[in-house]
Amino acid sequence: MRRLIGLLLIFFLAGVPGFAAAPEGIWLYSQVTGGEEICRVEKGVHLSHLALEKGVRWQVLARHNDLPKPYRLKPGMALKVDTTHIVPNEVSHGLVINLPELLLYQFHQGAYQRRYALAVGRRSWPTPEGNYYIRNKTKDPTWTVPPSIQEEMAQEGKEVLEKVLPGPENPLGKFWLGTSAPGVGLHATNRPWSVGLSVSHGCIRMLPGEIEQLFPMVDVGMPVKIIYRPIKVALTSQGRIYLEAHPNIYGKKMDALALVQEVLRSYQLQDRVDWGKVQGILKAREGIAQDITKGREKPGPLTTRLETHGPNPIHLSPLQEREAALE
Repeated sequence: MRRLIGLLLIFFLAGVPGFAAAPEGIWLYSQVTGGEEICRVEKGVHLSHLALEKGVRWQVLARHNDLPKPYRLKPGMALKVDTTHIVPNEVSHGLVINLPELLLYQFHQGAYQRRYALAVGRRSWPTPEGNYYIRNKTKDPTWTVPPSIQEEMAQEGKEVLEKVLPGPENPLGKFWLGTSAPGVGLHATNRPWSVGLSVSHGCIRMLPGEIEQLFPMVDVGMPVKIIYRPIKVALTSQGRIYLEAHPNIYGKKMDALALVQEVLRSYQLQDRVDWGKVQGILKAREGIAQDITKGREKPGPLTTRLETHGPNPIHLSPLQEREAALE
């Protein structure tokens, strides 16, 4: 029913004089999910992997809970976690990777399944955007070292390797999902502490346990859409407007406020927005979707879920506390 109402809203807007398509670089979405919850800390859990499990930035989690440095968690501690997020549904079946979020969204036959934490290419070696597909999938892959990385090894005085066989020294880990983007794939990693950062040579790293879960659900030929949207806007079936802002990890030139103004004008929503909230969200860039609708009573608590297709619970092993190493 909510999906039908959302479609009717879009059809209604399409008939309004002056309605236009969304501008390049931003999109008007319709699904918002997640919510506020209280998380009890279990023994051995680190702030970094709890943040990855919830799909939020550890710095935001620390700030929202007034955690003092060095941010150590104690068993039984209760943390407030807000996982509210806008679902980027550019595909109805397949994978959507939003680089600024460092997250992958999985869809199956029109239904949003869950999201996964990623490490993506560093600024000097960015992961490419575009429409791709899964070209191949392999368990226990052998890493054929690209010439560019061999050259980097030589420049850094390291042993130059042409191939790395399966095993603990293989940076691809136990699972490889090759895409049609040249030289780019999703893979496990022997450096799990790097997940949640932009540090790779363009490939997309996943936590070993998470890609093991995703691997059997991905088929050769499955669409993979890689986007760069640090700003997301949504109009829900309840008529609420949400805004979500992430760090501009590749430093692209963009006027975030102008982008938001343009997309809202395109859908004649600009007069329904609290622009004071917009400024604060764009400045903080916490990666949490917030209701920016002006006036009108808000719906019930977000813990009831705004949509039915929320992410499934996952369990991660403790991550090592060390600086991320490059592939």
